[in-house]
Amino acid sequence: MKTLKSVINVNDVLPFEVSNHKPNKELLEALEEGEKITQEVREGKRKGYNNVNEMIMAILND
Repeated sequence: MKTLKSVINVNDVLPFEVSNHKPNKELLEALEEGEKITQEVREGKRKGYNNVNEMIMAILND
């Protein structure tokens, strides 16, 4: 496992940008939609799947 010190290059900088970007409106809306879908699955209003195979089998059997 590399330590932070070992990834600092010869110019004493990290080899990637460190920033704190704020999510845009589209991402926030998508996250909200995901939360709504998750809640609907929990409430039994929407079908949910435990894995991809389960979802594919439901599609093929439909």
